[in-house]
Amino acid sequence: MQATRRWLRHRGNLDKASLRLFVAGAAVATAVPALRAQSLNDPALQVLTWVAGLSQPTSIALLPQLPGQPLEALVDEKATGRVMHVRGGALVGPVLDLAVNSRSERGLLGMALHPDFASNGFVYLYYSASSTGLDNADQDAIAGHRVERYHWDGTSLSAPAPILALPGAGGPNHDGGILLFGPDRKLYGVLGDLNHRTQLQNLPAGPPPDDTSIIFRIDDDGSVPADNPFLAFGGSMPKVFAYGVRNCFGLDFDPRTGVLWDTENGPDAYDEINRVPAGFNSGWVQIMGPDGRDPQGLGDVWVAPGSQYGDPLFSWLGPIGVTSLHFIRSSILGAAYENDLLVGDNNFSGLYHFELSGDRSSLVMTTAETTDRVADNELERDVYRLGSSFGVITDIETGPDGVYVCSLSLGRILRLRRNPAEVQASDWGRIKELYRPK
Repeated sequence: MQATRRWLRHRGNLDKASLRLFVAGAAVATAVPALRAQSLNDPALQVLTWVAGLSQPTSIALLPQLPGQPLEALVDEKATGRVMHVRGGALVGPVLDLAVNSRSERGLLGMALHPDFASNGFVYLYYSASSTGLDNADQDAIAGHRVERYHWDGTSLSAPAPILALPGAGGPNHDGGILLFGPDRKLYGVLGDLNHRTQLQNLPAGPPPDDTSIIFRIDDDGSVPADNPFLAFGGSMPKVFAYGVRNCFGLDFDPRTGVLWDTENGPDAYDEINRVPAGFNSGWVQIMGPDGRDPQGLGDVWVAPGSQYGDPLFSWLGPIGVTSLHFIRSSILGAAYENDLLVGDNNFSGLYHFELSGDRSSLVMTTAETTDRVADNELERDVYRLGSSFGVITDIETGPDGVYVCSLSLGRILRLRRNPAEVQASDWGRIKELYRPK
C-alpha cells in the first residue's frame, strides 16, 4: 500500500479524491473483487478478468501461443521486482526476482520480447536497480536504471546480459520504463526527466545532455544504430531518438505506418498524445500542450541539430495522468476498432478510444468542441472515454482472443473481447438480410 501511495503521489497531477480511491483499491485488490466493476460504453464489447492476485503489475508480454495450448504471459511486478508467469489465466509463479528500488515510480517497469523470441527466447527488462542487493524504497539506494536481456526456457528467466545503463539519481519519479521493439527491429525505450534540468529539458544554457528526458533507440545488443538522428552530435546523444520528454508511460508503433507515438504527463496541465518522428523534440520544460497556448513560442527551446518540435495531437488541459498507449493490431474487437488507438489513465480509471485520420497523421475529432485538439473540461475529456473503473492502466496488448489491459492498482490483467450476445445478434441480422426474399 505504501508503495502504491508513493507511485500515485509523485505523478505530479493526481487529485486527492483519486489518490484515496486508488490507494484503497490497491490495498484490497488481491483479497476481494474490484470496488466497482469495469464498464464499457460499447455494448458490443465486454471486459473480463484474465488473472488476479498480482502485486502492482506494470507490463505484460503475451507469449506465442502453441496450437491447442493455453495462452501464456510474463508480467512485471513493480515493487517486488518479480516477473510472474501466467498460463491460461492462472498464476504459475515467479520466474525471476530482481533487486529493485521501488521508491515512487521506480521499480521493475518494462518488458519486451525480441522479434525472434520464438527461436531465441530473449526477453528484455527495464528496472531501477537497487544498490543494496535487496529490494528497497530508499531515495538514494539506487544504482541506476538498467536494461538487461534474459533467456526464457519455458520455466525461468536466466543468463542476464547488460544492454544499457541509464541514470537513476534524481527523481524518484519520472523514470519511464517502457520497452518495445519497432518494425525496424530496434529496441526503443524511455527515461523521463528525473527532475533534471539540462539541454535535454530545453534549457539552451543548461548542462549538457545526460540521458534524461529521452526516447532511446538501440540495437538488440545495446549498440547504437548508424541511422540514429543525433549520431553526429557525440557525447550521450547518439542513442537518442527523441528528447524533451517530461514523464512518459506509453509508447507504441502505428502498425500501418510504422511511426512511433507516445503519451506524456504534464506537471499540472496538458497531458499529451504525440506522434514521434526521428529527432522529435517534445518541448519540455518550455512547452506542454499546443505551442499556440504558450506565450513564449518556440524561441526558448533547445534546438539540437536535426531536431524538430511538434505539437501534441491531443492534450488534456486538466491532467488525467495519461499512461499506456496501444494500437489494436487486429479485428479482434470488431472491424470498427482495428488499428485504432487505446489510451489509459491514472487519475480517473479511464480507458479512451481514438480513431485515426486516413493518412494516419492525426486523430479524428468527433465533436466541434475538440477540434482544437484539447480537452478543456470534463465533458470534452469524456467524449473519447470507452471504459471506466479500470484502475491505473500500465500496459495494453493485443492478444489472440482479445485486448489485454494491465491494471497496477487492481492487481489484475483484464481482457476486452466482443460481447458474444452482440456478435450472435449481429450475425443473425446479417444472415436474415442475406436470405431476405428479393
